[in-house]
Amino acid sequence: MTTARERPPGLDVLRLPMPGEPLAEPDPVLGAGPKVSAPVARVEADDSDRAFYRWMIGHHVTFGVWRMLADVLADAGRTGGLSEAGTARAAWWYDCYSALLLYAGSCTPEVYARSIRPRMAAMHPAFSGLWARDHEWVAGLLGTLSLPRDGVLKRALKRNRLVHMTVAQMLVPEGASLFKGHGGRAANGVTDAERDLFDEFFLVHRGVVTRAGFTAAMLTRLSAIRDDLAADPIDARAEVFALLPTDLRGMVDELIAVVGEPLPVEAPVGVALP
Repeated sequence: MTTARERPPGLDVLRLPMPGEPLAEPDPVLGAGPKVSAPVARVEADDSDRAFYRWMIGHHVTFGVWRMLADVLADAGRTGGLSEAGTARAAWWYDCYSALLLYAGSCTPEVYARSIRPRMAAMHPAFSGLWARDHEWVAGLLGTLSLPRDGVLKRALKRNRLVHMTVAQMLVPEGASLFKGHGGRAANGVTDAERDLFDEFFLVHRGVVTRAGFTAAMLTRLSAIRDDLAADPIDARAEVFALLPTDLRGMVDELIAVVGEPLPVEAPVGVALP
């Protein structure tokens, strides 16, 4: 029986600062450029192993996307609101999040029930995405902004909710989530212990991380996802993919281009668009 603390072969822990903490400036001795580590090994195995791999690495990149989205939203909070360009950037990051949901949850309900759900239940019977501290931070930042009802960011948020609900329905067509199935209520709030469990399951370690280290971690994982999609395309969710600005591989290619673009030291990560 697999355990909650297993990791897909070749997938290292992801090191991130706590939400709201800045990425560290580069060591002047080591240089400022990202040093991409060895590629993450693509799983050449059965559907269960591949599903777990996609679940984990897809979430890793999602956490990085939330981090970069939070930088855009925090900058808006400091300057008094989102500019038109900032709104477009935030909407694009949300569409990237939607694409990664489709990648991470691309297995069948049977494989999800066999390979992923039991691992999360082993960590905690009511394990929940509500415990994701990085998304909680993004939601809090969004709550401070006044957004046009039918603006580009609002539309991206609606797409994201639709994609999220659709993937959830595909993976668990009958029955409730672990959280609801064990009496969980969002109104009860989230504890630090639950946030820590979420990080532990997804192999996230919190601490000081340089911009170069963060960029390298994202590029390594994005390159692995691109290679995985080239070898095993996902084509079973055409009606959901149609909601996105481009196809899944196109979104991953755009992410690689944006994440790898050099940024001035004083600029927040993730503010550039292709």
